[in-house]
Amino acid sequence: MTSGSGDGGRTYEWQSWPSDSLEGMPPKRRRLVVWGLLWLFLLSGVLQGVLSAVGIPEPWRSVVFAAALAAVFVPLIRGAAAETRALRAEGVDMPAVVMTRKALVVLSVITGGLWIVFAVLAFLGESASPLVPIAWTIVLAFQGRSWRSLPR
Repeated sequence: MTSGSGDGGRTYEWQSWPSDSLEGMPPKRRRLVVWGLLWLFLLSGVLQGVLSAVGIPEPWRSVVFAAALAAVFVPLIRGAAAETRALRAEGVDMPAVVMTRKALVVLSVITGGLWIVFAVLAFLGESASPLVPIAWTIVLAFQGRSWRSLPR
């Protein structure tokens, strides 16, 4: 059995793609990533706008937003975790996080973009919290450290 093949040498179509691309992910993990990107770039703004337009006050708006977020992502995370366990049980080599140079660069760009958005909001006098950029910076630091420790 080769690394990346299931029992009996069975391979999946997604295994022929680079592991740091969407096509190189198992289907349920890919679905989770796509929904995460869709939520980040589109749905969160639309939902916040709808909740504001309806007139829901802020403490309840955050609760409704968190409930919608959980309703979307809890089943997706559970499905991706179950798929990963099943693939590992078949003998398919499934690293927890594939950290490549390209993935590290993308993570750096996202982190830098979040810091720029925070700086612009702070400069304009808008209420802005640096928690998300700080969290992404911490993730970037840990992923950069793990990438550096990988054998080349």
